[in-house]
Amino acid sequence: MSVQIVTARRIVTMDGTEPPALAIRGEWITALGDPGDLRREFPAAEVHDFGAATVVPGFNDAHQHPSICAAQSLQVELSPARIRSTADLAEALRDRAARTAPGDWIIGCGYDPFRSNGGRDLTRADLDAACAEHPVLVVHVTLHAGVVNTRGLERAGLADASTPPPGGQLGRDAAGRLDGVVHDQALYDLAFPAFTPRPTVIKEPGTTELAAAFARHVRDLHAAGLTSVGDALVGPAEWRVLRRLEQEDRLTLRVNALAAYDHFDHFRADPGAATPQSRLRLGGVKTFADGAVNGGTCLVEEPIEGTDSHGLARVTAAELTEIVRHVHHAGWRICVHANGDRAIRRVLDAVDHAQAEYPRRDPRHRIEHCSIIDDRILTRMRHHGMVAVPFANYAAAHGDKLTRYYGTRRVERMFAHRALLDAGVAVAGSSDHPCGPGEPLFALQSCVTRRAPDGALFGASQRITVQEALALYTTGSAYASGEETTKGRLAPGYLADFTVLAGDPFATDAEELARVPVRETWVGGQRVWP
Repeated sequence: MSVQIVTARRIVTMDGTEPPALAIRGEWITALGDPGDLRREFPAAEVHDFGAATVVPGFNDAHQHPSICAAQSLQVELSPARIRSTADLAEALRDRAARTAPGDWIIGCGYDPFRSNGGRDLTRADLDAACAEHPVLVVHVTLHAGVVNTRGLERAGLADASTPPPGGQLGRDAAGRLDGVVHDQALYDLAFPAFTPRPTVIKEPGTTELAAAFARHVRDLHAAGLTSVGDALVGPAEWRVLRRLEQEDRLTLRVNALAAYDHFDHFRADPGAATPQSRLRLGGVKTFADGAVNGGTCLVEEPIEGTDSHGLARVTAAELTEIVRHVHHAGWRICVHANGDRAIRRVLDAVDHAQAEYPRRDPRHRIEHCSIIDDRILTRMRHHGMVAVPFANYAAAHGDKLTRYYGTRRVERMFAHRALLDAGVAVAGSSDHPCGPGEPLFALQSCVTRRAPDGALFGASQRITVQEALALYTTGSAYASGEETTKGRLAPGYLADFTVLAGDPFATDAEELARVPVRETWVGGQRVWP
């Protein structure tokens, strides 16, 4: 098996050492040391000298949604970069309608009313005016809300007398009529098969089309320096896509999939076998405790600013306790979406019950997002050895919006990386892309500066160092998936997954970290992004 040698001005191993060179045999790092010594040890090795670049362990995003991104690439893009007004949105939908067969659904994605519509949400009337002859669904950037036009409501069997499904909401106007807004389970039953045990109203594209879309999306992830991601909600259809790519040797990205709890029986029956170098593995079971922090619907102890709402509970406390017990007793890792402090307490109560009834050593259960915490939550998480997976990018991506929802006092304990690390809680890096920007370097800048889009500081007490931020996306994410002995470091016995940066993040102004160019990305000793 051939050997490769990598040299650069700076090689950051994440174990406190910075050797001038490393040697790779196959997919694994086999040695560190002086370039001359390694050349003498491996005289036939191919040498890759990156000169003034900085080599870091490959970025690993513990929680994002590449399967959803692949599907969205086939939809109408309605992000703020393209849509600034309702008129812009109507034009985009009409353009797709002109190329869509009558009666077929039109789906738009990435819409953010805060940045595209002056804070006013869309209604069915807006969509009817834009596109009355096709059923239309516009999905918000949060992935927790959307808007359906009249034809779409009819196709979904929703009428003014309809009641929302458990864990969902149907928006209504002042007269009590449906206004087209759907929240959480009411949205998922329409178009997100991984999020519901029932057949969705809107049928997804086929496996072949989605596999091609996923492969294209992976190129974007590699361009951002990512070598591993957590696909944070996978159902049978998404798993088929990922398995096909792996079997056809087209999966250059390492994917740690979280199985949807609604489909737990399917995955328990066929969990698959993964080796440390596998490109695809199942890493846990995902469920929901509450709504979206970015949508102002997470379950909180204090009401959302200016309202009497405490947010949305996706399940009751008793139901959550049973879900956690079920997964825990089966020997799997439970990964609970819980943003608000009330939701997080419910998760901790459920883990208390599960461990008391059936003690397990190091189950390493996770709280996905873990957005609003306090000291008691930190103590309880550390007691159970739980992993926090908070948004690393949300201060910079959504901070101005979140301050309106939660107030300046509460944001000092949101995405509390400083407090979590100081309390000894394991923390992983997460973007939740497409709900926030997916570039790890953007997230590093957000964690270090805590500066919102409007320039204001957002929870400045939670700022961390560049080294700590890099650790979130390397050693932290590896620990969150139980892969800390083979990922997250550049050391002998670790996978040769690394990112080559054209600049040095440790010598870059914190406000410029997002602009450090990714020069190359390598997975298993192979260049996947030149």
